[in-house]
Amino acid sequence: MSVLSVQDLEVYYKTDRGVAQAVRGASFEVPEGQVVGVVGESGCGKTTLARAIIGVMPKTARIAGGRLMFQGVDLLGLSPREMASRRWRDIAFIPQSAMNSLDPVYRVGTQMAEVLVERGGMDKRAARRRAAELFDMVGLDPGRLRDFPHQYSGGMRQRAAIALALALEPRLVIADEPVTALDVIIQRQVLDTFKELQGRLGLSVILITHDISVVAYASDRVVVMYAGEVIESGATAEVLGRPFHPYTMGLCKAFPELHGGGGTLVPIEGSPPDLIAPPEGCSFADRCPFVEPECRTARPPLVDVASGSLAACRRTSEAEELRVLAGEAGTWLRS
Repeated sequence: MSVLSVQDLEVYYKTDRGVAQAVRGASFEVPEGQVVGVVGESGCGKTTLARAIIGVMPKTARIAGGRLMFQGVDLLGLSPREMASRRWRDIAFIPQSAMNSLDPVYRVGTQMAEVLVERGGMDKRAARRRAAELFDMVGLDPGRLRDFPHQYSGGMRQRAAIALALALEPRLVIADEPVTALDVIIQRQVLDTFKELQGRLGLSVILITHDISVVAYASDRVVVMYAGEVIESGATAEVLGRPFHPYTMGLCKAFPELHGGGGTLVPIEGSPPDLIAPPEGCSFADRCPFVEPECRTARPPLVDVASGSLAACRRTSEAEELRVLAGEAGTWLRS
């Protein structure tokens, strides 16, 4: 059963140069009680997707189509007041920088209490108790509720942001690059805390990141985005172990293996296409070492490629051979 179903979502931005198609027909499911990692390069539409789900968009943005089915209700059909009532209570958001969710001029405990009183309907005494419980839950000393955000380390701020997101026991948590600004030791600690809480509370989570190693460590399922499109999705072990799309193959080649050491890391040369004038065919064609003329004429649809996995490539039937070639550094250096 899915807690959220994203169906053919289209999000456009109005710019001085024209309309940018930031999210183009994105579709995927968030199963109940699972972590879905959304991975891709900067600018691929991950954060725009997240902000569309929670209904917090800049004035230049427009949701041009699709459905966001949350527990049987299309979020896009709700009024601003109805959508606001669901934020924090049903759907919570952890922003890319923890400082963006913590007001620097108020004590952290005051900010926690404000959410619990104003949005949760608690009295002040109950809110203080709940804030202490939340801090203890994420591994912070409740005594630090009296401190200001600048008195916290980066890892402590991120834990506080997680506690704030969990304050009203939401069904879905969207975490946008929650460990990007942290060193690798603290990243591991924060992810371990997050995973433990997710399992204990039965949370459904969308984990947005550009780091495949974070997805591999923390997610049950993965959604790979490129140029505003979902180009591959499925169980994390399946997608990262046997990718069917050349872009996913390239991402796997561009980060170090956690076990077995020593391969050569090779970047994917070039840049994603301009989404003001996206290509007619496959959006990855200009960077793909396996491109064929037909790839440039029509966008390939997401198709079933394995049990529960989807990929948008016209050469999925050749994936086994392409994986071998993608494992060679020269393949990407020639492209």
